[in-house]
Amino acid sequence: MILCTQDDKNFNLYKKEIDNKKVRFKIQVIFSKWWPIFLKKYSHLKIRQVVLDNVDKMIKCKTGNLGFHVFKCPKCNKTLNVACTCKSRICSSCGNKYNEQRSTSIFSKIFKWKHRHVVFTIPEELRRFFREDRKRLDYLFQASSLTIKWWFKEKYKKQKLIPGYISVIHTFGRSLVFNPHIHMILLDGGVSNVTKSFVNVNFFSYASFRKRFMKILLDMLERDIDKKEFRQIKNSMYLNYKDGFYVYAPPNKFKSLIDLIKYVCRYVARPVMAESRIINYDGTYVTFWYQRHNDDKIIIEKVHALEFISRLIIHIPDKSFRQIRFYGIYHNSTIVKIDLKRIWSKEYSNYKKKSLNWRNMIVLSFNKDVLKCPICQNIMIYYKYDYP
Repeated sequence: MILCTQDDKNFNLYKKEIDNKKVRFKIQVIFSKWWPIFLKKYSHLKIRQVVLDNVDKMIKCKTGNLGFHVFKCPKCNKTLNVACTCKSRICSSCGNKYNEQRSTSIFSKIFKWKHRHVVFTIPEELRRFFREDRKRLDYLFQASSLTIKWWFKEKYKKQKLIPGYISVIHTFGRSLVFNPHIHMILLDGGVSNVTKSFVNVNFFSYASFRKRFMKILLDMLERDIDKKEFRQIKNSMYLNYKDGFYVYAPPNKFKSLIDLIKYVCRYVARPVMAESRIINYDGTYVTFWYQRHNDDKIIIEKVHALEFISRLIIHIPDKSFRQIRFYGIYHNSTIVKIDLKRIWSKEYSNYKKKSLNWRNMIVLSFNKDVLKCPICQNIMIYYKYDYP
């Protein structure tokens, strides 16, 4: 239920509540109470095993139910029990760490050159086909990638340019509805397979992208879905979307390329809603806000906890499904070498990855070393794992 929008008189009351909110409502707490009820109520539905596994782990995260890592002071034998984390795809805490690690990995591949943010979307009428069979989400990667390759091939036939781009899939809209689309970080240039040198590209035809993306994707779906069923839908797509599916470059609101990468990757391994967007949880209903895409107005919505859970779990990806993919000169198999500096050196990237362990992240966040012995100030060392 939508309580109010930015235009309503009582919006300022909620806005004040958002700005002054000191309590963070945990998604883990909501699931802990309502997940057993959800399973009982919807026992007739076939819930994916990956959902059951990830939710179960998330509920147990840092509670001790997954076991403990025990650290011991070598001098005074003082011990510290650290509850194991879940590494679930729906855990806010574990997801933040994973996001930092993935972003670090991407930084090490990116060239120190201009990039642009491109979004490939599909009409609402097609979304159900991807929800019915999640393997079809691969088509979005393939169709968007083939669109970029086609454009470079047509535009730069003599130079034979190899583009560089990284694609990330999001399956949600801002209100958490199922809305699969591709976020692409596209290099403004490419490497010539003839001269082996870098060529700057400062223009991309989004009109061409739209029509080509639509054609490739519809052809893929037609081969996969019953032709009689899909032919009418395909014809209506060409009739209703004469300019092609919506492909666009959002306004550049990022101070640096690193900020863009973090934005695109932020929901890859955590819930599709940040806990900071939850205004209130009264034990039964969850109130949250989001910024509507078409006009950027803030919407306040209140839903039952069961509805909230159902909106979150549909976005848990299947096991082994890669949400981030590298193409062109950013793909590991590309042999072409060019003299273009990367944002981070390999050595610095390795250093950053090592620094992203749980101890260092706590030090950075809270300025406190949890492994410093409170008695003798020595650093505790790993001792053993305690089973739950």
